[in-house]
Amino acid sequence: MYGLAVPGTPAPAADEARAERRLYIAPYRDEAPSDVEVVFDADGRVRYADEQPGDRCVDGWLWERWEGTQTGGQLWAGHHPVRQPDVIGHPPRCGGCAGEAHRDERGMLWLLHATTEAPSAYPCDITTVTPPMCLDCACWSLRSCRADGGFIAVRTRDVDVIGVRGTVYSPTQPPQVDTLVLFHDSRMHQVVANRLVIRLHDAVLDETTLSRLRADGHRGRALEGAAGPPR
Repeated sequence: MYGLAVPGTPAPAADEARAERRLYIAPYRDEAPSDVEVVFDADGRVRYADEQPGDRCVDGWLWERWEGTQTGGQLWAGHHPVRQPDVIGHPPRCGGCAGEAHRDERGMLWLLHATTEAPSAYPCDITTVTPPMCLDCACWSLRSCRADGGFIAVRTRDVDVIGVRGTVYSPTQPPQVDTLVLFHDSRMHQVVANRLVIRLHDAVLDETTLSRLRADGHRGRALEGAAGPPR
């Protein structure tokens, strides 16, 4: 398994995360990448000038170092480089609460952006950095998060961790940010990773669950709107 060691901040209990409506993988406004110098060793591999034991995963790859506290509100569109790999492992867990993702006979549930991750035909393989979700967190995400083009729901029974996304460094070229690098690629020795990448094999579209989640979300909005201050 490719992934980081145990995160410095433990995952919240699933019930606690749901109650407080935290998105486990999302960074907080008071968290940010550390200002650290990236250099090359004698073999042309990247390292930090002040490298620390926690900077590399168990497989030896270099990861972004972040600092700060889980305060200040969350940036829901982002992924924290320790908490995202923590839930992408085997088996993947819900990216919202870090609890068990929902499964049925078609497999585990993923909620993906329709404009950037929607394939043209199913079943198909999908490459993503997005973890799966439980039904409760998926319903909350549909109600609370904004995505151009909306969302699709897919399911699969077979996933593989295939690589990372991050910044690729070169002694002679500018850094290449947000680059996909597969594990067998020689650039794994030049990348500072910030997310694990997984492949969903033979994913199928799940319109029934998505319709049910949307209906539940509309009911939730109606209840929220009906609850106001006492007159």
